[in-house]
Amino acid sequence: MTQLRLLVVLVGSASYPWLDKTGHVPGLAYLLLGLGGLYALGLYLGNPLLRDRVVLPVTLTSTCDSLFVMGWLYATGGVYTHYHPLIVLNVVAVGLRFTPRVTVLCTLLMGVFYLLVLGAMGQLLEYPVLALLNAAQLFMAGLLGLICSRMVLEQLVAKFELQKRLRTEEKLARSEAALAEAQAIARMGSWTWEVSTDFHTWSSELYRILGHTPERVASHEALLESMHPEDRRPFWETLERALGGLPTLHGEFRLLQASGQVRWIHIWGKVARDEAGKAVRVSGTAQDITERKTLETRLAVADRMAALGTLAGGVAHEINNPLTFITSNLLYLEESLGPVAADQLPHIEEMRKAVFDAREGAHRVRTIVRELRTFSRVEDARRVPVDVHRGLDFAISMAAQELRPRARLVRDYGQIPAVLGDETRLGQVFLNLLVNAAQAIPEGNPGEHTVTVHTHLSESGQVQVEIRDTGSGMRPEVLARIFEPFFTTKPVGVGTGLGLSICHGIVAAHGGSISARSELGKGTVFTVLLPATDAPLAVPQKAVTPPRPVRARILIIDDEPMVSASLRRTLKDSYDVTALLGMEALHRLLGGEVFDVIVCDLAMPDITGMELYDRLRESRPELAARMIFLTGGAFTPRAGEFIAQAQYWLEKPVEVPALRNLLQQVIHETRRPTGEEGPGRAPPEGGS
Repeated sequence: MTQLRLLVVLVGSASYPWLDKTGHVPGLAYLLLGLGGLYALGLYLGNPLLRDRVVLPVTLTSTCDSLFVMGWLYATGGVYTHYHPLIVLNVVAVGLRFTPRVTVLCTLLMGVFYLLVLGAMGQLLEYPVLALLNAAQLFMAGLLGLICSRMVLEQLVAKFELQKRLRTEEKLARSEAALAEAQAIARMGSWTWEVSTDFHTWSSELYRILGHTPERVASHEALLESMHPEDRRPFWETLERALGGLPTLHGEFRLLQASGQVRWIHIWGKVARDEAGKAVRVSGTAQDITERKTLETRLAVADRMAALGTLAGGVAHEINNPLTFITSNLLYLEESLGPVAADQLPHIEEMRKAVFDAREGAHRVRTIVRELRTFSRVEDARRVPVDVHRGLDFAISMAAQELRPRARLVRDYGQIPAVLGDETRLGQVFLNLLVNAAQAIPEGNPGEHTVTVHTHLSESGQVQVEIRDTGSGMRPEVLARIFEPFFTTKPVGVGTGLGLSICHGIVAAHGGSISARSELGKGTVFTVLLPATDAPLAVPQKAVTPPRPVRARILIIDDEPMVSASLRRTLKDSYDVTALLGMEALHRLLGGEVFDVIVCDLAMPDITGMELYDRLRESRPELAARMIFLTGGAFTPRAGEFIAQAQYWLEKPVEVPALRNLLQQVIHETRRPTGEEGPGRAPPEGGS
């Protein structure tokens, strides 16, 4: 501003020789007067200053203003100007806004410049009395400014300081509000601990995270009170290590809130030390990471389930081969002992019964293996028509060990349509609900308690599944939160609190809903509603009683010699059976040997059933159409798609009666006239 005023003064001074000498006030004089008045007004409205540290800039500014005003005085007639009150306005303004010392200095400067201007105009000697009166008027204005400054300056300063403080406080409040909003969005609170005085400061978001009200005094005791009992010592040890020399502290800890909810926080802090290296202050943040931990836990559960599924599938595959030759050999023994049992000693009949019992045991193992294979499906869910009763039966068999010592299971199945979904995931929901129902009942009195599974069609046309127990029930406040992640009423170390949350997600993904009602001391009912579908279930075709067996040539291809031998043994009375390994069989088939049916394992080390099929389809398509595939579990997408489109296939362990029926079906269909196709579809080219 000083430089601008200097420029105006210089321009005005350069213009003075060309001013109108007729007594009329030139336009430039009005311009200078207007600028001077605006400056005086701005000076008056400015912030008052009590200290003298601004003497130099004020003096320089006053000098420039004096030149400015006196130039205007020179342009408008000097001592005869009618605008003396406006000239002294600057002096009064200085007196009202600055200290007495500055006011006196500015007044003296203004008076000196006034006399110099009059002297330059020749009026000081011509009109000495009038000049002195005008100068006295100028000094009186300065005195008036001094008096006013003593009267109002302190009040003005207090007013402006108050306004300044209010503006600062308002800005600080906006900044704190923005910080609080940012912390709430990030779910991150801040904290400070003055080590020497043990004084703690918590942000409002940290109070919310810890479950305390702002009236609670921030302290280590309040923090530890919010923590899970098992995490209090680890937190304290982390803090002590940081005080002992580490520059930072960080860790993840659980909070156990008064409502029973378990939440996770990540605490990070930085240690400030004095010159001696002693910790004087620790400050940092605490972020609510419950959602992240939920996702991490779900991912870990999914990984464990995938690993368990892989293990279960592998176990099932490995068991299927020995089960195949166990069951087929037992059937062979039973059939061989039958005709001679009546003519021989009674103990042979007992042996036949023992073989029958062994076969029943093998069938049980076969059922378990199939359940393991169902459990091991970890591929993306495919929505297909699902038999809810089948899924419930699977879940009941898996939960039997939990249910048996606690309650009787009651099946109350109604007439319901299929639902469109993923059988494995729905089975996971039913299994979880059954296990929860069992765990709500104490062990020891199974005759006094029941777990009832009831199905029917709801009024809205949805399939309704109810799992009801006569266990301990739940309080209303617990019931309201059972689907929240990590919420559990079980003891520490028993359960993750994710089971019902996962069930809720699975059912919602199927377009359904899950709810619960409970009464303390009487039990709980979980209700699952699933959209029904009109699509038919994929029901395997029942074998039609075949015509009288036709003597035919059968080729069995399997890498397990015992499987091949057992199947050959049970089929040799009706067929001419040859058993070969994969590559040997391929060479003989490509060499021109003919068989009526080829029974081939899908997974073999030297050549897979899919590869063998591809080779035959290229060279001998008539033989490729006669292949029956045996599978112990399709682990790859290609193998799964191949089996899904295959015309003839059986699961291991092979049921010999089913194999016999299928052999007769293939023989009957492939001996039709050329060009007539049998039912079903052949596997795709290349198995995909």
